[in-house]
Amino acid sequence: MQFTQISFAIFFFVIFVLYWLVLRKWHRAQNALLLAGSYVFYGWWDWRFLSLILLTTLTTFFSAKLARRRHGMGITVGNIVLNLSILLLFKYLNFFIENFKHLFGVDFATLDILLPVGISFYTFQAIAYSVDVYKGKIEPCNNLLNFATFIAYFPQLVAGPIERASQLLTQISTKHQWRRDYAVEGLRMVLVGVLKKVCISNMLALYADQYFLNTGDPITALKAGIAFTSQIYVDFSAYSEIARGVSRLLGIELMANFRFPLFSRNIIEFWQRWHISLMRWFRDYVYIPLGGSRRGLRRTLINIAIVFILSGLWHGAAWNYVLWGAYWALAYIVGKALLHLPKRNESIAMCHIPSMILTLGIVSFGFYIFRCEDVTQLMNGLHSVIYYIAFFGLSWLIARCLVYNRLTTSITKAAMVLCLVAWLLRYIILWQTAMADWWLLPALLVFALEWHNRNADYPTAHISDKRYLRYAFYWVCMLAVLISENEGTSFIYFQF
Repeated sequence: MQFTQISFAIFFFVIFVLYWLVLRKWHRAQNALLLAGSYVFYGWWDWRFLSLILLTTLTTFFSAKLARRRHGMGITVGNIVLNLSILLLFKYLNFFIENFKHLFGVDFATLDILLPVGISFYTFQAIAYSVDVYKGKIEPCNNLLNFATFIAYFPQLVAGPIERASQLLTQISTKHQWRRDYAVEGLRMVLVGVLKKVCISNMLALYADQYFLNTGDPITALKAGIAFTSQIYVDFSAYSEIARGVSRLLGIELMANFRFPLFSRNIIEFWQRWHISLMRWFRDYVYIPLGGSRRGLRRTLINIAIVFILSGLWHGAAWNYVLWGAYWALAYIVGKALLHLPKRNESIAMCHIPSMILTLGIVSFGFYIFRCEDVTQLMNGLHSVIYYIAFFGLSWLIARCLVYNRLTTSITKAAMVLCLVAWLLRYIILWQTAMADWWLLPALLVFALEWHNRNADYPTAHISDKRYLRYAFYWVCMLAVLISENEGTSFIYFQF
């Protein structure tokens, strides 16, 4: 059941009506409905995997209740080992078997194991809860219904964000209050998320797939990296915005998993804005326990490398993900230890565009590695590095000249307006040919919306106070969604 399918709209409509109109006065009944709905939602993919999420729920719940008693540490470690073992079995066993066969030259059959949707997300969420209870950061939950809802909460079950109990479980355990402003903002987030997925991400996927078929051409390899970077950002951020919007309609706030990462001014800032919940998880449960930055520079750099390689492996059981993690470990270490790149906390402005372009170049090549399916594509990408450097370096130089010269900035703005007018005239005059690129119009709209809200948490945080502009925006979004060809394509992060 995809967020962008009619089946989900019907499913959520039933949940919403029962939740607010029938069960509004009974908090426990509301949570029971959420839990039942979450199991239906998850079972829609494959009902057999409900047993895994039930096992994770029960073992984590009862082990946490014993975590502060005698042998509590052993019980907590045992629960973590059990959950990680399930994850390793379903996600990584065949990967290890294949590499063992190649390494030692033996031949035996691999297992036909189907990867359960969302297992990486709810497993990490359960582990975080176990550790936090053991360390005394939170009290163990005494209500199995609330805890089961926390683990299986359907808006964020299959692709995050990876929530903490202090944030999500606390809200689930508290009586839910209807808030009109929450609901309105939630609908806006859902609308923009559906627009991004259906009209932009699915189209970018077509271009990315086409470019990756011909990476032997360096220019095409460059296009492939840029196209897939755009696709995976739009796709994953679309899911996150729909999840947050749906959750707001239920009176529950989910954390922001993205804060416009493609507007980052260096790679340090990029990882403060991209997949925030995952990187915070690795920071709190891997990096800091390993010593963080408290044991000297050498140990700090080793810890950083471990975190990024593990984060790459978390995404999938394949060497391209490991190499992607190693690439980011190297880039992050160079940026932090050698270039001393700072954390950027100030507001994003036009003068930061040159830095954004350089960062985007590093990110794009990284996602090229992420997407590679074989050694040939990887080697083609390495051969095209000079083209990445030349393209983004030249773009940085042009942007720097334009940004720091007021006269050329004015000329540039005028040129951009003229280009936009010419582009729109092309649609009017050559409308039959130009219709193939119609998706660029909603893409331009989303880009303008995100740039306008670049210092907020989500694209619709600040929208016009004028009613006619808001309603025009809503109608344009809905029209674009209706005329698009929604083939029910899965979100990319469902496979992780």
